[in-house]
Amino acid sequence: MEIFDPITRSQSILQQMSLVSSTDDKQKLTSLLTSLSTELDNIKLIAHQLTEEISQLQEGQTRLLSLGATQSIIKPEIKSGCYIFGNEKGFFCPSCYDKSGNKVATTRINSKLRVCPACRASIK
Repeated sequence: MEIFDPITRSQSILQQMSLVSSTDDKQKLTSLLTSLSTELDNIKLIAHQLTEEISQLQEGQTRLLSLGATQSIIKPEIKSGCYIFGNEKGFFCPSCYDKSGNKVATTRINSKLRVCPACRASIK
């Protein structure tokens, strides 16, 4: 469902219409207007479908948020730039946990630097 294709075709039709001179055949102009109307109907249909998809996604997100609110959410502590969890040993990548909820243990490179093996983030 690509909304930009009908928009591009509509713009092309408008350019063709602007090139039609007053001496040109009215039939050509009528044909171009019909084509433009069809493309605008396609745009309207696609926009309506996208609006419905957005609505469904928002409803799904609301359900997930309400489900998450009923479950206990683990709040990590921050130490040395990494997340630590009370029930687990190790220092975990904050980027991986924030983006996808994955607890990825970091690896110590030296006394001041840790690296995440999954996303390759350097953590000081």
